[in-house]
Amino acid sequence: MVARRGGRPGFSQNRGVRPDGVRVRRGVAPGGGVPPLPPGSPLSPGGAALAETLLLPTLAQTRALARRVARSLAGRDLLLLEGDLGAGKTTFTRFLAEALGIAPSWVSSPSFTLVQRYPQGKGGLAVTHVDLYRCSHPSDLESLGLEDSLASADLVVVEWPGAGETLWKSSGRPLWRLAFHGTGKARWVAVEGPSRLSPGTLR
Repeated sequence: MVARRGGRPGFSQNRGVRPDGVRVRRGVAPGGGVPPLPPGSPLSPGGAALAETLLLPTLAQTRALARRVARSLAGRDLLLLEGDLGAGKTTFTRFLAEALGIAPSWVSSPSFTLVQRYPQGKGGLAVTHVDLYRCSHPSDLESLGLEDSLASADLVVVEWPGAGETLWKSSGRPLWRLAFHGTGKARWVAVEGPSRLSPGTLR
């Protein structure tokens, strides 16, 4: 189915290396870095879900993150991708498709074709890719058939998910949130999910 539609200074830097070799930074030094997750944030480590922040200064590290996410999926997961224009949401989706054995060339930003479906790849999952950039209210979603997508066996990836929060929370799917921030070598991501990411390094 296809639906169409017309450093904040002052924080100290704290570096750590996890047992799997991944560098994790919390705090931000003058000039850049990963800021701490705000208290009470749905992405904060104190929440019910597990969360971590990772630096993504290169495309190779974004690809490595996508591979780790692909290995962490339970099957009918729902991935919500947040971040400004150009933050890396579609690039991550392209790498995720690649990790699932789907041709990455099929993946494009679906801002005008709001819902795209990529057939099952070697990883055994088909992907429904949704972009709600042009949707600001839940009523904007009514004609998109998202209930059918969420009832399917597909992995569902949503960019700009804000208008559908009620729908996502009632879907019953394992829920992941990836919030992309920054640009270039200062790019980083906050990952919240129902489980920890599969081990691996971002190299």
